[in-house]
Amino acid sequence: MNKEQFTNYLQNPENLHAGSVAELTEMVSEFPYCQSARVLLALSLFKEKNVLFNATLTTTAVYAGNRRVLKQKINLIEQLNNPPASQGPVEVEQPETHSQQVTTHLQTAKSKWELMDEFIKNEPGISRSRETFFSATDASRRSVVDQENIVSETLAKIYFDQQYFEKAINIYEKLSLKYPEKSIYFAALIEKAKNELKS
Repeated sequence: MNKEQFTNYLQNPENLHAGSVAELTEMVSEFPYCQSARVLLALSLFKEKNVLFNATLTTTAVYAGNRRVLKQKINLIEQLNNPPASQGPVEVEQPETHSQQVTTHLQTAKSKWELMDEFIKNEPGISRSRETFFSATDASRRSVVDQENIVSETLAKIYFDQQYFEKAINIYEKLSLKYPEKSIYFAALIEKAKNELKS
């Protein structure tokens, strides 16, 4: 395929024919990252109703920088191949602009591409929840709030050593309920903390 022929296909994709499939396949294998060659190959396969179209379309969509262009070109080929019954054949001598063809097509026929249109228009994405800005003051306040579910003998001992006797008693009582086999041991520690609290 020469440069003029390739440019002609780019400007007038309706000129693609059965022979262009082989030429474009060769070009894509030679230049695998050429978006234009891949789009033209997909269009040619679509126009010829080739069974490889779906697989090629998937690959082309990955390489395409702008999928809207690909979709618009396929819509154009589809409209030229299957004009809506209410309009009659499309005149080649006075072609409509591309946007008019797409609008006409969407108004007159249900297209398998409408779903893709809606997807592109909505531009869905993964949204992240907004996290509040870190505040050292808030973090320090939360750190001194007692966690009711945290009970350990070590924590009770720390409270006792720091002379937070009421907190130590509270934890020893919870530990006594949690470990009834050690209740006598915890009762002695509770009594010791109560004596320290009185003095």
